[in-house]
Amino acid sequence: MSEESKWNIPEGEFCIYGTVYADPRHADEVEAIYKETTRLAQFEDGIVYYCLSRDQDDPSIFHFFERYKSKAAFDQHNQQDIIQKFIKSGWMKDVKAVFAKPITP
Repeated sequence: MSEESKWNIPEGEFCIYGTVYADPRHADEVEAIYKETTRLAQFEDGIVYYCLSRDQDDPSIFHFFERYKSKAAFDQHNQQDIIQKFIKSGWMKDVKAVFAKPITP
């Protein structure tokens, strides 16, 4: 089963939050990648909000909160070369993610 097929991604605008468990030997490289993906995210029309942080207690753990206008925007974001190389690098030991619809006024 592919990663994407196990996720229940809502229709329309949605949020994703979770945790990435990086290989501790490559945690600094992961942070460098996340700095670049954060920079690039500001130019993606389909991203409403994009925030990544490094855990204060365990530097090999990263937390994320992202908000997308659509699944298509999420897919487009994840097809970027930098993200595809990161996924294939083997530097992620695990990812826990939750997809949810935002509460709006």
